[in-house]
Amino acid sequence: MSPNTVSDCDARRYDIDWLRVFATYLLLLFHAGMVFNPAPFYHVRNTDVSFFFLIFCGFIGLWHMPLFFLLAGWSAFASLSMRGTGEFLKERFFRLFVPLVTGCILLMPAIKYLELSSGLDANYTGLYVAPALQDSFRQVIPSCLPGAAPFNETFFDFLPTFFTHLTRFTWAHLWFVAYLLTFTIVYLPLFGHLLRSREWFKGGMSRLWVYAPILPLAVIQVTMRERWPGLQNLINDWANFAYYSTFLIAGFLLARFPNLEAAVHAERKRALVIGLIATVVLLLGVLGVFSSPAVILAHTAIAGWCFVIAFLGWARRMLSFTTPALRYLTESAFPVYVLHQSAIVIPGYFLIQLPLGLWTKFVLLLAVSSALTLTIYHLLVRPFAVPRFLCGMKARAGALRPRLAPGLTAAGIMLTVMVAIGSAATSEASHPIAALPIGRWYAEGGAAQVEISDCAGELCGRVVWLRSPFDENGCEMRDRYNPDQSLRHRPVIGLDIIRGLAPSSGAVAVWNGGTIYDPGSGNTYRASLSVVGENRIELRGYVGIPLIGRTTSWFRVGSEPETCREAG
Repeated sequence: MSPNTVSDCDARRYDIDWLRVFATYLLLLFHAGMVFNPAPFYHVRNTDVSFFFLIFCGFIGLWHMPLFFLLAGWSAFASLSMRGTGEFLKERFFRLFVPLVTGCILLMPAIKYLELSSGLDANYTGLYVAPALQDSFRQVIPSCLPGAAPFNETFFDFLPTFFTHLTRFTWAHLWFVAYLLTFTIVYLPLFGHLLRSREWFKGGMSRLWVYAPILPLAVIQVTMRERWPGLQNLINDWANFAYYSTFLIAGFLLARFPNLEAAVHAERKRALVIGLIATVVLLLGVLGVFSSPAVILAHTAIAGWCFVIAFLGWARRMLSFTTPALRYLTESAFPVYVLHQSAIVIPGYFLIQLPLGLWTKFVLLLAVSSALTLTIYHLLVRPFAVPRFLCGMKARAGALRPRLAPGLTAAGIMLTVMVAIGSAATSEASHPIAALPIGRWYAEGGAAQVEISDCAGELCGRVVWLRSPFDENGCEMRDRYNPDQSLRHRPVIGLDIIRGLAPSSGAVAVWNGGTIYDPGSGNTYRASLSVVGENRIELRGYVGIPLIGRTTSWFRVGSEPETCREAG
């Protein structure tokens, strides 16, 4: 597909996808910069900090999370419209609650431990700083912050307290997921009402509606922000609760009412100018040219809303196309969000201790954290069913999708094992005819049928049936992850996935030495097959050596009654 072409099956808003990808991957740059930012708060902190990062991270902070919540409101409309209330709640549970719990259990303890080891402590009661670090906060907080208690525990001594003492707990960046899940439940009646309502905004509407949210946003900032400065603890964070709720609801309204969205897009130039002017006012306040907390807080609302509006308008104008890269990045966005903080904090804790300059450390940390995040996602999450589920990702469209080998998780080796692993060819002299796995086989409990044939003395196999033959857009499942772009148009049904399985010289009814192609990832793996009964075969997919892999069981098409009785 050409980058500027949209097929009939593509109903997605690619501009929204581009914005979501942009906002997510920007976090790597933003949070790496936070390590060197004099403004509180980040989990680890370089000894030397830079005023540049105060301005840089502060500018991104004006619109970054507001953009996230507005896009989340947009997604809520799309999901609720398509699924209905019950399925929407179910989707939100798996999309938000599961990765929130998983992240808090598997990722957050290490982040909190390194935070405390750094002399910092941000918990639901406030921010605490060790005496040795107080001076580094003076650029932004003239008065002393409460002192953090000395911390010299081992990780294994600390670990139980993370789950039993609320002051030891953190959900770090996953606060966004916790808030979004809460907002989903709280505002579901409102969303349902908006979904059923008639068109609110008619043609020729005043563009003042585009800037109407600035008023409540400014009121929230001026009247609430100083009392609730921003500890995202959900129970005592009413400024953030109200502020981000406004963006979430605004995103839902924009998706619901096309005339309102069209007015927003038309204001992209004016909104950008207003946002820049508001940013200049904020910069003058930071530089001490004037001192008025109310003016500064009001202009954070003006800048935040106007930049978000500008992003929406320019994205609609310039990014309404798709590419293979966008499909990959869109799928990766949420797991990258979940994973990236650990990939910054853990190596960052050690990198900032090196005898290097500030900018060298920053570039090194950005490179290491980006590479680590993407490597973990691409190799250990994306190919496997269990990590995908834990990171809130959808199961792969179609039946041929890999699953996690549970026994390998602790070792950190999660290697792809596809559903469509093939079988092998044999010679009649070496193996009885009854042992030949020729015919059609159900893969992974009936998700697909693979027909195994004799191909010049070796076993080969092709996909002949899928339980789910269409993708999320209603299009025929195609080989869209093939590394060869010229082959990505091929239908999955009819695809040759097993090749070159030859009879084993050391065992009867065993075939090995072949390969298996997984359309779900575009990867090719080694494979072996064993006949364990007249109607059952065991297949093992692996990378490198058979020890590192997983065995699955297939049963012959038409043998369902006998297979079921055998299992019972």
